[in-house]
Amino acid sequence: MIEKKVKRALVLLLVIVTIAMLGGCWDREEVNDIAVVLGIGIDRVKNEKIRLTVEIAVPRAISAEQTGGGGGGGSQGETIVRSGTGVTIADAIAQLQERLPRRLFWGHTKVVIFGEKAAKVGIREHLDFLIRHPQTRIRSNVLVSKGSAKSVLELLPPIEQSSSEVLREMAESRTLLRKTVKETLQMLKGEAGTALLPMVKVLPPEKGKKEIETDAFIYGTAIFKKDRMVGQIDDYTTRGVLWIRNEIKQAHVTVKIPGEKGNITSRMIRSHTDVTPKYEKGRWKIVVNVMTEDDIILNGTKLNLLSERNIERIETELEKDINRRMKRALNRLQKEMEADVFGFAEAIHKKHPRQWRHLKKRWNDLFPEVPVELNTTVRVRRPGMNFPPQGVPEQEVKQ
Repeated sequence: MIEKKVKRALVLLLVIVTIAMLGGCWDREEVNDIAVVLGIGIDRVKNEKIRLTVEIAVPRAISAEQTGGGGGGGSQGETIVRSGTGVTIADAIAQLQERLPRRLFWGHTKVVIFGEKAAKVGIREHLDFLIRHPQTRIRSNVLVSKGSAKSVLELLPPIEQSSSEVLREMAESRTLLRKTVKETLQMLKGEAGTALLPMVKVLPPEKGKKEIETDAFIYGTAIFKKDRMVGQIDDYTTRGVLWIRNEIKQAHVTVKIPGEKGNITSRMIRSHTDVTPKYEKGRWKIVVNVMTEDDIILNGTKLNLLSERNIERIETELEKDINRRMKRALNRLQKEMEADVFGFAEAIHKKHPRQWRHLKKRWNDLFPEVPVELNTTVRVRRPGMNFPPQGVPEQEVKQ
C-alpha cells in the first residue's frame, strides 16, 4: 500500500515538473520578430525636438554572408538606418517603432553617438533613459560626432559590416579615449560634474567613391560641464589628459635629441600616474607623478643605443615631450575652459574627505588657480636592435 502511494507521488511529481518545463518558453521571442539595433544616433532638430536614428542589422544580408552566398566587400545592404522624431528620446523611439514591422531589440547596441548640437544642449537625460532601459548595454561606447549622428550611421564602410562596428573597433583599440554609457554617467555624477567623450569625424571618400562610402574615425575629445559640451581638444592635448588621468593605453612619442640629426620614436610599454593633493601654506596644490616604461622602435640618428649615456639623453627628451603634452592640457582645460576633467576633485575627496565638504562649493572658482606640479620619469627598457641607419660609417656612430 505504501509502495503504491510512493509511486503515485513520484508520477505526480514527474507530471508537475514536465508541465513546468513546457511552460518555460511562454515569453519566447523569435529572431524573425525583432530588429537588432547596432548603433544609436541622437540629434537635436527643429522645434527643439530629438531625432533618434538607429542602425539595424539586415538578417538576410548577414545570413547570405555566413553561408557563402554573399559577394563583394563593404556593408551595403547589411544594415539599414531609420529615424524617429519626438519631444523626448522615449517619444522618438515610439514614433520610430510605428514605422517598423519588427520590434526594436537594444541588447546588441555597440555605440551611442550624440550629434554636436544635441551634445551642447545636454546628454544626461538621454543617457539616463538608456541606462534604465532593461535591454540597453551599459558598456556601449559613447561618442560625439562633428556633424549629425545620423550622417555617421548612414556611412557604408569598405571593410566592416556597419558604421557602428567601425567605431566600436576604434574605441576598443584605446589609441585615444574610450568611454561607455556607465562611465559617462559616473563622470557627470562625480565631484566635479564634468566629462570627456571621444569625437568622431568622417573621412573624405576615396576618388571615384560616393560620399557615404567611407569610414568615421576618432580624432579628438569633447569636453562637458554639467552634461553640456563646452568645447573640444585635439589628439595631442587628449594624450596629455590621458596621462594625467592614468588612462593612457597606447602611445608613440617621437623626439629630436639636441645636437643630433634625425628622430627617435619610442613605444610605451606601460605607464602609471599618481595624483596627490597637498595643502601647504593655506593653499591647495596638486602633484602629478608619471612613471612610464618605453621601447625604442626607430632610431634615425647616429646614436649608439647600447650606450647608457645616450639612453639617458633620450629619456630626458621623452620626459620633456610628455610634460609638454600635460602642460598644454592643463592650460587648455584648467585656464581656458575651467573644466576639471583630470579627476583632481575626486583625488581631494578621497584623501581629504572632511576638507572637501567645505571645499566642494568653491571648487569651480578655485580650480583654475590651483598650482599643478608635474614630475615625469621615463625608463627605456628595451632599445632593441635599433642601430643607426644603414649607410652611416662606423666611425660616425656616437657612443
